[in-house]
Amino acid sequence: MLLLLAGAAQAQLYTVSQGLATHDRRDRDALLVQVDGSVETTRDFWQDYLKDKYNARFKSNALATLGIKGKKDNLSAQQLTGAGVSSRPVDLYVNLTAINDSTTEVALFGRFDDKTYFAPATTVPEWKSLRTMLEKFAVAARPNAYQAQVEEAESSVATAEKERDKLTRSIQSAQSNTQANLKRIDELTSKNRSNALQMHSDSLQLTTNAQLRETMGVKLQRRRERVASANRK
Repeated sequence: MLLLLAGAAQAQLYTVSQGLATHDRRDRDALLVQVDGSVETTRDFWQDYLKDKYNARFKSNALATLGIKGKKDNLSAQQLTGAGVSSRPVDLYVNLTAINDSTTEVALFGRFDDKTYFAPATTVPEWKSLRTMLEKFAVAARPNAYQAQVEEAESSVATAEKERDKLTRSIQSAQSNTQANLKRIDELTSKNRSNALQMHSDSLQLTTNAQLRETMGVKLQRRRERVASANRK
């Protein structure tokens, strides 16, 4: 069952369908397609693709999406001509909505003026042109999204490799430092043993010196007494 649901969800991607989009607080007939990618990457590709293929420059309406950056974006191209939609100037709109972190819904709709929005029943040629435009975009968006995923994976791998190299260098540095410390510890341990032997030897000599000083002190005292006795005679 899960596999069937996953397959159905995947089939919806890049498939153009008919639906509604909100504009000027009203629902408008629109053509919808879901593509891989965030709202930001989808917006960038839409603007580049429409500019290259139709010389259509779509601008983002930042105020309309203030406070929900990354989740929604509204684009528009005003008084567009030569895009193959109609012989008359048209206004085209695109609403981008994040379905999840990696999928974005594109809603395309248009109008001649604020009273005449394109609809499948009333403006058939223009509606068909919008569908063709969105279908061609969907075809181009798939490999673009896959390439973006490859680049993202490559970036993640490169970041992981840099982290690996950093950790490897850190380990090697710690190992070298440990070896130097162990060598220093051996040197200090050897020095401490030498110091202990020296202190033991000096302690023995100090004891002997104390005995000698005591003996010499007694002998000195006797000689002084002898001198004093001789002087009294």
